[in-house]
Amino acid sequence: MKRHNHLFEQVCSFENLHAAAISAMRGKKGKRPAATFFANLEEELIALREELLSGTYQHGDYHYFQIHEPKERTVAAAPFRDRVVHHAVVRVVEPLFENRFIEDSFACRKGKGTHAAMRRAAQFARRYPYALKCDIRKYFANVDHEILSNQLTRVIGDLRLLDLMKGILASHSEKTRIAWGDDLFSARRVVGCGLPIGNLTSQFWANVYLNALDHFVKHTLRCKGYVRYMDDFLLFGHNKAELKAQGRVVKRWVRHQLRLEVHPDKYRLLRSCAGVDFCGFVVFADGRIRVRTQTARRFHKRFRHQLRLARSGQFDFLKVRATVAAWIGHVKHAQSIGLRRAVLCAASGRTG
Repeated sequence: MKRHNHLFEQVCSFENLHAAAISAMRGKKGKRPAATFFANLEEELIALREELLSGTYQHGDYHYFQIHEPKERTVAAAPFRDRVVHHAVVRVVEPLFENRFIEDSFACRKGKGTHAAMRRAAQFARRYPYALKCDIRKYFANVDHEILSNQLTRVIGDLRLLDLMKGILASHSEKTRIAWGDDLFSARRVVGCGLPIGNLTSQFWANVYLNALDHFVKHTLRCKGYVRYMDDFLLFGHNKAELKAQGRVVKRWVRHQLRLEVHPDKYRLLRSCAGVDFCGFVVFADGRIRVRTQTARRFHKRFRHQLRLARSGQFDFLKVRATVAAWIGHVKHAQSIGLRRAVLCAASGRTG
């Protein structure tokens, strides 16, 4: 496999840092840290570039907070200048990995996404009678830093860039494990685990980490019906017993090679004719695509809450409209006209 060099200078170029700052600013225009950075943009970028080139750059501390939708998670917000570095790194490195990713990996990639993943799963559901649904237990919290670093090193030969990425990786660790060398005389090592939810680098590295699983399923197990969105993936097949056997092999491989665990409560063998749940939709063998019930209920609850606040003057009606438009844009990829009418009418108090 070819290893790429002379990348650090590209990451640190003023043009790349400026483009990274613009990218990091998206959705953050009203936030004080981003506004402060942009008020002195040229000076901030020059200072950041000098720190990177001199080797004095240090990643700042995260601000942690909880979100509760769709489930409770801890989000890590890095300082804005560090987010600029994250974007600068990904802008240079991501294209080097893109042609190594399989076609049926859909998370956080240009031209992919949840709807494309759902449509691919729908194609497989029409073609195969059975599907094995799998999910990695606490994926981001359990990504092994040593394994990920080795995966990055196989592609990137630039030592300064590797040091920078390892510094970003080491800036957050949810737990550690003890690792030993190949023989009894090797010193033990403390290895960090976990990627912070919220970093652009985390989304990219999460794809890099499971790319090995993608190739194992496609090329070693020779499973043609396979689709993955982040840590949620499906294996399709014609034979129930063969699919079960492949599932057992995948669970062992994930445990031994990636130090992860397939979630036992989310590991299910499904009949395509009864519906396969994936990316917020349920796809059927006859071509039907439905919105997952839980997804509709979650939006209904949020919409009613926002509408109640807006009517009392505590929330902007324009934001309510934006919420509705975003949800309609999402669910219109399924047969959902009746659902949209029912949810919107019920939440607004109308009868039809």
